[in-house]
Amino acid sequence: MSPRRIVEEAVRKEIGMIAVTDHNSARMVDAVAEAASEAGVDFLYGIEVQTREEVHLLAYFDDSSACHRFAEAIYEFLPERRNEPEYFGDQVVVDVDEEIVGCESRLLVNSLDLAFEEAVSLVREHGGLPIPAHVEREPYGLLAQLGFPPESVRFDLVETMDGELPGGFGSAAAICSSDAHCPDEIGRRTTRFEMHEASTEEMILAARHVDGRSVTCAAERRRQE
Repeated sequence: MSPRRIVEEAVRKEIGMIAVTDHNSARMVDAVAEAASEAGVDFLYGIEVQTREEVHLLAYFDDSSACHRFAEAIYEFLPERRNEPEYFGDQVVVDVDEEIVGCESRLLVNSLDLAFEEAVSLVREHGGLPIPAHVEREPYGLLAQLGFPPESVRFDLVETMDGELPGGFGSAAAICSSDAHCPDEIGRRTTRFEMHEASTEEMILAARHVDGRSVTCAAERRRQE
């Protein structure tokens, strides 16, 4: 999953906007952003947060600095357990040319000491767009872990596995994402956004169908065809 390989797969599959949401870390976003810029692919910065309840929450940002500030904030809630490369693999950081420039010593697959609602608030405090990830999936989906969406939290967008929005999310729009862990998985699920530019604000407006904007999951398009 080198930066350029990720972008090459996106271009090959005619995907015009991508995001990288590594687990509890933003250390690879800038390298992929550079590769995306070179290829003319729009890019959003992101992180996949794992909360205390073992719920996955996507956090999207328009710029690198906001994403990194958020990453620094959540790092304080990551347990200080060191990575075991022989068991979990090396957590290397590379540049756009795949040169190793660092290594993350703290194990990133752990849950943060942050409740789900606290994590959502922290994303928004840093100017990000929070989206619950694969909400119906077991494990790590919001519905699988908590049983229902918290009443105190509302979302514009919710990630699902098949484009069908489960009950309890109000007027939110469903999106589908690759959730890719190897190059071949990139583009296995996609979302079509009709919007004026690639930004989190435009994604929200698309979810609300403002001025002709819209959101359609690839799974929905296949069924319609």
